[in-house]
Amino acid sequence: MLKIKDENYFKRSLKIFIIATSLLLLSFTLSIIFNPSFETFKNISNKVPSSLDNAQGLNKLWQYILNNAIRVPFQMFIFSLIPIPFLYFLNIVSTSIITGIAFGFAIHFDFNKGLLMVLSSIPHAIIETFAMCFVISGLYKLNKTIIRKISNLFRKNKKQNFSFVLAFSNLLKIYFLIALPLYILAAFLETYFTDFIYNLFI
Repeated sequence: MLKIKDENYFKRSLKIFIIATSLLLLSFTLSIIFNPSFETFKNISNKVPSSLDNAQGLNKLWQYILNNAIRVPFQMFIFSLIPIPFLYFLNIVSTSIITGIAFGFAIHFDFNKGLLMVLSSIPHAIIETFAMCFVISGLYKLNKTIIRKISNLFRKNKKQNFSFVLAFSNLLKIYFLIALPLYILAAFLETYFTDFIYNLFI
């Protein structure tokens, strides 16, 4: 249906999701054990775009979409154009670790409210992470084509080149047909559902 000419893109996305989830759980567990300081949590909070601090309603929804669905994927795309493997993984690695630490701090600060915050945040966190994983899956092939073309310049026995046009076309399809709708859904949940669930039980 999507006509994405890369039969392994979903398997790759799932593997990346497992890695991201493992990093989140590891950082969450370590933050529970070692109890991060308030200064650490403050530094993490400072990474949140200032435009989201006082945003409400549809404006907040748009700011989430602008940051998470446009700015972050574009940054990963730029990283993928650099002929270094897995450089575009930096965003999802840092996001997973920061989220795990934030969850751990919230549990330490106030167990009941922290647990509620974690549970109410899980739906949008999972969907947003999955969206990132699909983007990274597409970027993997794009980056691989660039590295293969450059490495062949220095090889006596050339390896088969991959099609940059095909990789880029698949990336666009994955982003617009799969990742972007997931990002928008995650933004909607983060704007409305998370606060609704949290306020329902406090």
